[in-house]
Amino acid sequence: MTTVASILVDIDAVATDHPALEQAVRLAGRCGARVKIVDVLPRVPPGVRHFVTPELEEELTDHRRGRLTAVADSVQGVSVTRELLRGRPGTALIQEVLRSGHDLLVRSHGRDRAEGSKPFGAIDMELLRHCPCPVWLIARRGSPSARWRILAAIHANPGDAAEQELNGTILDWALTLKAFGDAELTLLQAWTPYGASLLRSRMSPDEFTEFIEAARRTEDEALAGFIEPFTDRLTDVAVELVQGEPEDAIARFAESHGIDVVVMGTVARAGIAGLVMGNTAERVLQRLRGSVLAVKPPDFKSPLADT
Repeated sequence: MTTVASILVDIDAVATDHPALEQAVRLAGRCGARVKIVDVLPRVPPGVRHFVTPELEEELTDHRRGRLTAVADSVQGVSVTRELLRGRPGTALIQEVLRSGHDLLVRSHGRDRAEGSKPFGAIDMELLRHCPCPVWLIARRGSPSARWRILAAIHANPGDAAEQELNGTILDWALTLKAFGDAELTLLQAWTPYGASLLRSRMSPDEFTEFIEAARRTEDEALAGFIEPFTDRLTDVAVELVQGEPEDAIARFAESHGIDVVVMGTVARAGIAGLVMGNTAERVLQRLRGSVLAVKPPDFKSPLADT
């Protein structure tokens, strides 16, 4: 099981509620982790420096730090520290993870997006791409279930060792949440037959049915082969093989089953120049409206690690 010893929580200290902090404290209390609460105050842009004097900037900083201290002091039952970070929010958070070795970063997603736009803002996406530790983005839509409902989304692929390793990381984190949160866990693999839309018109109905069933068997065998080493840890875990494009099947399943958090991978390979997020992950994320715990391959290296 994954060890969670240190959780970094990014909040807006002047906000009236802090759902990310609530979830982080809930998890920390169950796994014995310490919590560091941070807020990021951007540097004063050169274009407004004439208006924001050093004295006014100090006043703004003191106010923000005071609110952060008040929030930290209100937390009970877990070990808490706090710090006001300065700089670009995404960069400052990633640098704090690299500096302090946190096991998990938690924040409310969509804080920097326009109302009615995509569910994840620019800072969220930067963290999903570049943060070296898992990132838990908490949805701001009501309270979670008393017993978490977790969905682990994988794609078992015996021909791709790197993808299988990432699948293992996804499942391990999902099982960790299940153990600490007394949660319900579903392991889901979405699949779609290769070239089905074209082949339907090139085959007889019986041939097409046979083709679909053969593809399903292949996917089922791949999924069974992947979970076999985890069998002793999958007690009370539901396993679902769902036909459909991942962005449709995962979002539809999460909505219809009241899933509180989807655990998924975001970067399929380490070492790619630019560390571009996988296209499938991008499409899935844009369909999800709930909380997401995003993990990366074990050998992932943040591009900020060398700066």
